[in-house]
Formats: sequence, C-alpha cells, structure tokens
Amino acid sequence: MDKLSGNKFIEMLLTAAYYLKENQKAVDDLNVFPVPDGDTGSNMLSTVLSGIRKIQELDENPKIADVALSFSRGLLFGARGNSGVILSQIFSGLATVDSNVSDATIDVIVNAFSQSKINAYKSVLVPVEGTILTVVSDATKAIVDNKDKLISIEELAEIYVAEAIESLNRTPLLLPILKEAGVVDSGGAGFVYLCKGMLAALKGETHTFEEVLNQSDKKEVGQKSYMDFDYYELNQYGYCTEFTIRLNPNLEFDKQSFTTKLELFGYSIVVVNNDDIVKVHIHTKTPGDVFSFAQKYGALCAVKADNMAIQTAENSSLVAQKVRKPLKKKKERSKYGVVATLNGDGLKEMFYALGVDEIIDGGQTMNPSTQDFIDAIDKVNAEHVFVIPNNKNVYMSAKAAKALINDKHVIVIPAKTISQGYAAMMCYDQSESPRAIAKDMETKIASVKSGEITYAIRDSISNGVQIKKNDFISILDGSIITSNKERIDSLNVLLKKMITPDSTMITVFYGEDVDTTEIEKLEAFVSDYPDVCLQVLNGGQKIYSYIIEVE
Repeated sequence: MDKLSGNKFIEMLLTAAYYLKENQKAVDDLNVFPVPDGDTGSNMLSTVLSGIRKIQELDENPKIADVALSFSRGLLFGARGNSGVILSQIFSGLATVDSNVSDATIDVIVNAFSQSKINAYKSVLVPVEGTILTVVSDATKAIVDNKDKLISIEELAEIYVAEAIESLNRTPLLLPILKEAGVVDSGGAGFVYLCKGMLAALKGETHTFEEVLNQSDKKEVGQKSYMDFDYYELNQYGYCTEFTIRLNPNLEFDKQSFTTKLELFGYSIVVVNNDDIVKVHIHTKTPGDVFSFAQKYGALCAVKADNMAIQTAENSSLVAQKVRKPLKKKKERSKYGVVATLNGDGLKEMFYALGVDEIIDGGQTMNPSTQDFIDAIDKVNAEHVFVIPNNKNVYMSAKAAKALINDKHVIVIPAKTISQGYAAMMCYDQSESPRAIAKDMETKIASVKSGEITYAIRDSISNGVQIKKNDFISILDGSIITSNKERIDSLNVLLKKMITPDSTMITVFYGEDVDTTEIEKLEAFVSDYPDVCLQVLNGGQKIYSYIIEVE
C-alpha cells in the first residue's frame, strides 16, 4: 500500500483503541508509585474513545485529513490526565495533513509524524526524557531516517512500531525512578499498544465501532437527578450560611474559642483564619443569630444564607454528589469565580465555604477531561475564573481547557495537591486584582509542605524505600519517605519530617477510612509540638487516609 485512505485510517484507529482497551490494566499497573491510583491506561483509553466517538460522526468515505482532524479534536476535548493531554497533542500533528488530501502518501505521513513530535514536546512545560515523549521522538526519527528507502506504508508502520518498542524498553535507562521501580514508562507503554493496534489493522485485523465502544465505553457523565423535599424537610434542613469577617484590630481573636461558641448555633462548621480575615461556613436554623454573634469580632462581608432544602444535589461525575452546593440566584456577571477539582464530601464542603463556585468531582483515579473543565468554567458567571486543579495529573487538562475558552479570563493556579489548593484558597481575596490574587496564591503554594498517607498495592522500591504490599506509605512533596505496617507509624514519621522549628500550623484532612481512635493518637503526637496549631478536618476523601498541609 503506497497511500492511506480515510476509511483505512479509521480501521487503524479502531484497532488501536481495541489494543489499548485490552491492555488498559497492564498500563495502569506500571505506575511508578505502588499506590492505588495508577490511572494512565484508563486516562489514555478514555481520551482515545472521545476521538473514536468523534470520527463515528463522519460521512462515508471521508478524506484522511477529515479523519485526522475529527479524531484530534475528539482527543483534545476528551483528554484526561497528563498522558491524555500529551496523546491529544501527538495526534494533533497528524491533523496538519493538507485538508485537500484524500489519501496520504508516505511523505505526507512522515511529515505529519514529525509535526506530532513537535506538538508533543510543546505540550509539556519541562519535557522529560524517558517518557512517552522519548518514544514518539525515537520512533519518528526512525521513519525520517529511512524515508527515502520506504516502499510501502506497512513498512513505515513496522519501522515506527519496532523503534517505539525499543525506545520504551530503554526508558528505565533514562529515568532512574523507572529503573528503581522496575517498570517502563506507563504513557510510553500505552502509546506502544496504540501503535501495535494500528499496525495490526494494516495487516488485516479489524474492529467495529460497536465492538470498541460497547466493550470499552464507560458512561462519563451521569444524568442529573434532583432531591425532592416535603414540608417537614423544608423546616428541618436549615440554612447553609457563609460569611467573612474582617477582624477588629483592637480585639484579640482566639480561633478555638470562636469555633466552640459557634457550635452552639449549628453543625458542619468550617473556620479558617488567615491574618485579619476569618472565613466561616456553618449549617444553622438561625443564621441571624450567627451573624449577630460574628459581628462582635469585626465587620462582615460576603454574607449569604441559603435554604438547603431547595438546593440541588446533582448526581453526576462532574459535581459534588452528596454535598449540597449553595444555590445562587441569577445575577449579573461577577468579577471573580473559582473552579476546583475534588473528591470527598468534607473537602467539597470546605472548598465551597472558602469561595469555590463549581466543583468537578475527581482527582486521584478520576482525572477529569478537558471538556469537564470547559463545562465547569462555563457554569461560572464571572469575568475572571480561577481554576484550582489540586492534582498534578489534572493540571494539564485544566491548561488545555484554558486555551479553548475565549469569553472569560481563565487563570490556572499551579496547585498540584489538595494541600496547595487549600492554601491557595486561603489567599482568595476578591478585593484584589486578578494578577495580585494569582500571585498571592502562588506565593502561598510555594510556602507550604504537602503530605499524604496511602497504602501499597505491590512490593516495590521507591526513593530507596523498600515497600511491601499493603504497607502504609508516607509521601512528602511527591516523594515516598517511609513504608510501615501500621498506618499511625507512617503518619508519625511523615509529621516529624514535615514539622520544623518555623512551622506554625498543621491542617490534617482525614479520609473516609479513619476512625476517632487514630485521630486521638494523631492529636497526642502533635501535642509534643506546643508552638504548632493543629486543625483536624473530615475530608472524606478516598484512597488517601490523610492529606496534610504544614505551614
């Protein structure tokens, strides 16, 4: 075959998707950290299926340029995680084929892959060798070097795939962390499976849209459902009350005393204090009494009290499922809005209380797509929208969404952990300019330490730490520092590393699997540091038993 038609390219993409689907778990299991959040395979598959659904809309006998463009667009809007975003940029290079081209020659294909390599590297702020980028680069170089010798597209594909496999096997030599963990790069592995599938299609293997989508497609967005309340429930739920206090400089403010008194008025209380600003969230039947009490401490602003019985709870993968987001009346476009990615009902409550307008339900193991971010940003009726990713593998999807939005000024804050996102929202002062807010948030993020506790899903070595399956792992600023059979032991080691003589505040978000007994042990341990204030909050998050911020 010396030319590639649009229909044949569709067959190649379908078979590529099928191969990735069949090996999704194998790619997920290549996660460097042996923690239960390996999601590269699922992210790449979800991204590819978005492209498959897009080309399914094409007319019969499409030009190869139309196929490449449709698939590329589908990938871009459906991109999940860093691996998905990079993958979308790889295929965007193929979409540079001249729109007048019906069938692609060897020269056209080689040039398109060369552009794919360029796009892939541009998509990453700091390209790292030993990743999917290297695999794409090496494979592209192989076909460029042999361009004048190639006599068929099948031969081109065989050379490309062979070098991609060799390059993937070399990734541990380029990234010590891969060698230490005993794995190859997961993104590169996913890409190799896609390449193998495309080569298999050139050799005659075929798979239909129905076969690929019906066996692989997962419903990404659930239908919205609404909670109905009867008369008694309308009187029972009370009001979701939020406000900010600008503290009176002549009065001494004691957060613990303030919070204890506030408990007399209601429940689901969140109090955060940053210098002369106090942000409060409480569920109460008497918001007027709460406001009167709070006024004793200073001037109130950003005051609201919504009847929770008439708030909607959208049962969707894009919004908080159990947390009732405050129902806001339609109003003129506001100056500022915030979108954040979170999982865990407690965390969602807290971030809503801190001023977040829209929450995308996700994070670890549930990386939202570019389209999810676009939809959430679109819901925020504001001129400037800050996006708080709260996860390093979500950051690139947020950035991709920003590039596709023209009617709002979108600012993606580089918060790559929950701790960083929480610290950023503590600096959210709507009286400042957009640039000043972003600068304050970034400065605060740089000053905090982030820690997590989770469990190991396999034996491994990471950062010199010997890890056994089911051990509890301590992660400090992205690096594993210890592994223990008892979770409290790993927690204590992590806290010792995080607390320094300059530390003043520890905020601990505990997950859905933590009981009160362990919380008491945590509080007893921190009591040995009398100069440090401890705040323990029920985050309700999955996978990570503890998320810790120290400042």
